[in-house]
Amino acid sequence: MKLFQQLLLAPAALGLVAPMGAMAAELNMDGVNKYAASSEQVTSITQFSDVKPTDWAYQALSNLIERYGCVAGYPNGTFKGGQAMTRWEAAALLNACLDRVTEITDELRRLMKEFEKELAITKARVDGLEAKVGELQATQFSTTTKLTGQVRFVMGDVYRGDGYANFGQGSALRNAAKLYGQRAYDGSTGGFQDRSTNMIADPLSQGEAYYYYRAGGNGATATGTSYQPAQTFAPQARQLAFSTTWTGFTPEPGGTVAISGAAALQGSLLVNPRIPGTTIANPLNGGTVGTPYAPNRIRASIYTKDGYNSAVAVPTTPTGVAPTTKNRVLEYLLPNASTALPLTGNEILLEDRYGNTTPLRVQTSNSTSSNYSDAKILLDRKDMQSLVALANESRRVKTYTYNGKAGAVTKLANQYDFININDASSRTYTGVTAAGAATTIGGAGLTVTPGGYVQNSNTYNNVINYLLAEYGSLGEDQRKVGYVQNAATKFVRNLAAYTTNKNYVADKNAFTFSHDAYLNFDTSFTGKDQFQFRIRANNTYAFAARAADPAAALAYDGSTVEWPNNSRTGIFIDKLFYRFPVGDYAVATVGTRLPQDAALPTRGTYYTKDALLEFFNSSAGVFPSYTGTGVGLALGKLGGKGFGMDGVSFGIAYLANESDAVAPDASNTMTQGWFGADTRFRLPVQLAWQSKDKKWLASANYAFERGNNSMGQVGTQLALTPFMYASLNESNQFGFTLAYQWSKDFSITGAYGHASVNARYDNSVLGVKMADAGDSAVMNSWMLALNFKNVFLKGNSAGFAIGGVPSLVSNSSGWNKDGGMPTAIETWYQFQVTDNISITPGIFYISSTTNSDGIGGGDVWGGVIKTQFNF
Repeated sequence: MKLFQQLLLAPAALGLVAPMGAMAAELNMDGVNKYAASSEQVTSITQFSDVKPTDWAYQALSNLIERYGCVAGYPNGTFKGGQAMTRWEAAALLNACLDRVTEITDELRRLMKEFEKELAITKARVDGLEAKVGELQATQFSTTTKLTGQVRFVMGDVYRGDGYANFGQGSALRNAAKLYGQRAYDGSTGGFQDRSTNMIADPLSQGEAYYYYRAGGNGATATGTSYQPAQTFAPQARQLAFSTTWTGFTPEPGGTVAISGAAALQGSLLVNPRIPGTTIANPLNGGTVGTPYAPNRIRASIYTKDGYNSAVAVPTTPTGVAPTTKNRVLEYLLPNASTALPLTGNEILLEDRYGNTTPLRVQTSNSTSSNYSDAKILLDRKDMQSLVALANESRRVKTYTYNGKAGAVTKLANQYDFININDASSRTYTGVTAAGAATTIGGAGLTVTPGGYVQNSNTYNNVINYLLAEYGSLGEDQRKVGYVQNAATKFVRNLAAYTTNKNYVADKNAFTFSHDAYLNFDTSFTGKDQFQFRIRANNTYAFAARAADPAAALAYDGSTVEWPNNSRTGIFIDKLFYRFPVGDYAVATVGTRLPQDAALPTRGTYYTKDALLEFFNSSAGVFPSYTGTGVGLALGKLGGKGFGMDGVSFGIAYLANESDAVAPDASNTMTQGWFGADTRFRLPVQLAWQSKDKKWLASANYAFERGNNSMGQVGTQLALTPFMYASLNESNQFGFTLAYQWSKDFSITGAYGHASVNARYDNSVLGVKMADAGDSAVMNSWMLALNFKNVFLKGNSAGFAIGGVPSLVSNSSGWNKDGGMPTAIETWYQFQVTDNISITPGIFYISSTTNSDGIGGGDVWGGVIKTQFNF
């Protein structure tokens, strides 16, 4: 009880003893006088011989003696606690205590006087704080929400050495494939690819050559010698669609040809009646005679145009030693090319007549109306070489007869007849007319060898178009022959690839200055839950896109899940989720912008988050950055009481692609929504453990993912999209992490990742079969990272990490595998300028790898200076 409270109780105490006044006359006044006059103050309760610890007021009497020193005893050393108290005795006791209180009060006054100035300052500060608290209460942002933010200034650059990027022209090739149309030729015997592969709305695809033949043209009535193709069967329609696309000619607006005389075959394709199963019904008489077709505006066409012209002297006969020669004007052939040697592709010009890089064109019409669409794929030296190889393999699979040095020569199937310009532009071949009679074709220019599904009677002066047409003349069975199929898939792979440091592929090697900023709104309604709303703005040009290498992605460069990507600018919602406890050991999370790391128990690493490369930030791709629309549930508490075992936790989540989750789209077999047949999603599962002293941290991770391969987003281009189309991916990803906190200033983290990616559908690109449903690609990755704190100066930190980025060790599709696992290295040092400002310079390096096509090469290296503001 405080002193002033005791003083207030003193009158009440006197009131309590007032009834005893009647007994005053009976008291021994001499005894009272002896008590009041006693100067022997008691300093300890043990001095009273008649007071025992068992007495009910023992503690109260002890306090009066030891704390205030205002209790005196009788001269005989007794307290006489059981004796009645007179008013005289009460007055004497109270007087002694008040005297003591007076002494204390005087001392307090002296102290107050001595610290008068300090007390005045303290009072002023308290008054000021009360005013500020009142103002904050009146103008506060929220009683439940905490606002935090972070801004990064990022200065740096990334470089890539010379070489090839696997999908340097991937976007252009996908655009061309859209125009070719999934219905032009799907490479399979049943069904058609839906838009999940070619990403084009059904039935609005262009270049529907398959349906053109399947339905019988545009319905025009056949009169005289002019006609439209008759309705035919699916396998034949697919073959005609392919053959009429790979002619190397621009689609014509007409669609009718005359069939009288051999001249009618010029500019047409003739179905070869000598190949079993290739004859179709003649649209004029219903017979089984082969039918010529001319290019039509409804069908797509693959070709080049406007090449540089070279005047080439070739023999008049294919003897190789002719007394006379004839000049031919050929496009794209180097003027000094040796026309008598086998063509290799090195003799073909890479520039057109205007000095621009030669493009391969895919076009659906020669009209300027709304049904005209085209796409261009830039051609490089490897494209030319692989195209020549494809044309040679196409000639190899055929059987045909030509005029040789000693007369007619029959070349049998599976025998090589390598192309050289002299022979290709001077030979004549034994062909057939529309009526099936033998005739001579060729001798007036580059002529496609007969012996395929169609007989192409066109003569070419464009070397590239001629090579395309050699492959286009084949039947489906011929294209499926191993060496032809391998050459075709290699050609498509080379079309997808492109040289780095040229034509805006990996040549953005300029020092840049950008920002990454976000605001976090963290709300709690119960004190145990969390509602997070993050707004972000990022204008960093992704290093992954600049280097044409997904492994070069920074942890904060704005890159998205799908690569390559455009720069993300403007303000957007980065996170939006709600997390709340369920019982004692579970936490549930739900959100429309829910990051994976908010739904699962741990990142599984002690390595600094957002240090430099996203590869190391994601533990070698084991724990990739992924944000979607979905839910998650985590059980157990790391480092504390878990669900059955201390330190053990378990988490699972379902995260759908945000755009799919809000789009209940259904077209053909494509269905989306939060749950749909083609909804892209990720289903991660994690089992984690942390020791009681929090030095050890381990995690085992698994994820099933459809429509993407997040582990590969920090790896090679092939690891990210083994089948070029991300929509084809269906992956099973496994990973393990182990981290140890060696001391408060040093930690080490290791990780290993493995994934098997399967193709969901058959896939063909420009009619070339590239993947079968169920094809599999396997990838691996690893890393080791060291984290240091209080380096050189207290508060500063540093890190070093090394690892093998995710790369394909096998691929059963036509898209090849990586030739090795690139090694990534990074190191950085963080200067902690203040509690809220840090500056972090860092450098990184990623080695190159080259596959069996010679695609790859070019090490990647770069550096950044990151200035970070926290508030």
